[in-house]
Amino acid sequence: MIRLTFLIAAILLLSTPALDAQQPGGGPPPAAVRTDVAVSRDMAPTIQSPATVLSRSDSRIAAEAAGRVVHVAEPGDWVEAGEPVARLDDRQARLQLAEARSRHARLSENARFQEEEFQRWTRLAEAGTAPQTRLREVELARNLAQQERSEAASAVQRAQLDLDRTEILAPFSGRVAERLIEVGEYSAPGANIVRLVDTNSLEARAQTPVAVAPYIAVGDMIHVSDGTTGMDAAIRAIVPVGDSVSRTFEIRVDLEDAPWIIGTAVRVSVPTETPRHVVAVPRDALVLRTQGSHVWVVAEDNTARQVQVRTGAQDGEYVAVEGEIGAGDRVVVRGAENLRPGQPLNILDDAETAGGGDGPSNVSPT
Repeated sequence: MIRLTFLIAAILLLSTPALDAQQPGGGPPPAAVRTDVAVSRDMAPTIQSPATVLSRSDSRIAAEAAGRVVHVAEPGDWVEAGEPVARLDDRQARLQLAEARSRHARLSENARFQEEEFQRWTRLAEAGTAPQTRLREVELARNLAQQERSEAASAVQRAQLDLDRTEILAPFSGRVAERLIEVGEYSAPGANIVRLVDTNSLEARAQTPVAVAPYIAVGDMIHVSDGTTGMDAAIRAIVPVGDSVSRTFEIRVDLEDAPWIIGTAVRVSVPTETPRHVVAVPRDALVLRTQGSHVWVVAEDNTARQVQVRTGAQDGEYVAVEGEIGAGDRVVVRGAENLRPGQPLNILDDAETAGGGDGPSNVSPT
C-alpha cells in the first residue's frame, strides 16, 4: 500500500508542468487580446429622448371621382409614383368623353364655315356689293361659333379629366399598407382608397426638452438606438415650437438605410452642453472596478500598461476619458479582464480571438 502511494505521487509530480516555465525569465505568458484606437473628437454629455421611426410620406389616398371599384392594389404591393393603386368603372366616363369630342368636332366645322363666310362677306363689303349690316351679322355669327368651339374644347378636357380620375394614381413611390375599400364597393369623391407608405424614406421623430435647444442644429449628427442596434444620423428638421405642458419640442432625424421598420420605438441621444474636444475610447476598453475605472494601453514594447481614467460624456460606442492616454494610443477591448502590468500581448486584431470577437463587454450596460 505504501509503495502504491509513492508511485501515484511520482506520476503526479512528473505530469505537472513547472510553474516557472510560463515565460522565459519567469514572467506571465503573452495574453491574447484584441485592440482598438483612442480617438480625439468633440463630445458633450447627452440625454436620451424617446422617438418613433416613421415614414416621411404616409398618406391615405382618396378617390376624386365616383364609381364602382374594379381594382385595388394588395397590401404589401410596391407602387411607383404615377402608377395606379386602384381603378373605378370608367364606362360612363368614356361615353362622356366620346360625346364631348363629337360635339367639339361639329362645332369646329361650324366655326370654320362661319370664318369662311365672314371672309367672303368682307370682300363683298369692300367691293361695295354688300351692306355693312349684313357683314356685321356674319361677323357676330363667326364670333359665336368660335366661342362655342372653345367651350366644346373645354368640355373635352373635363371629360378627359373625369376619365383620368377613374384611375387613382400614387403621388409617390411606396408600399400599400392597407386597403380602405374593396373591389365591388361604390366610391364617392373624397373616399379613402388605400394607405400608401414610403418605406424607403424614414425618419425618427422625438420630443426633446426645450433646455437642449441651444445645443442642437439641423445637420448635427446624433446617436439613435433601439437598445440593441444603433446608428449615427443627422438631424433633418427642428420644429421650434415647444409644448407648454411637457416643455418639449420635436426634432426629426433622417434615417437613411436604417435597420428598423416603421413604428419601431427608439431613443435619440441629444447633447445637454456645448461639445468639448476630448480623447475617447470604445466602451469595451473600459474596465470598471470598485476603486475606479482603467484601460489597458499597448506600450511600445507590446506589453500592457494600466492607465487609470475618469470617464465623461458618451457618444454611441465611445466614452470620453481623462488620464495618461492620448489620441492614437491602442487600447485593449477584448481580453482585458485578467491582464497584469507589463504582461506581453499577443494582438489578434486580424484573427479570431480565443474568446470569440463577440464576447462580453468589460463595461456593464448603462
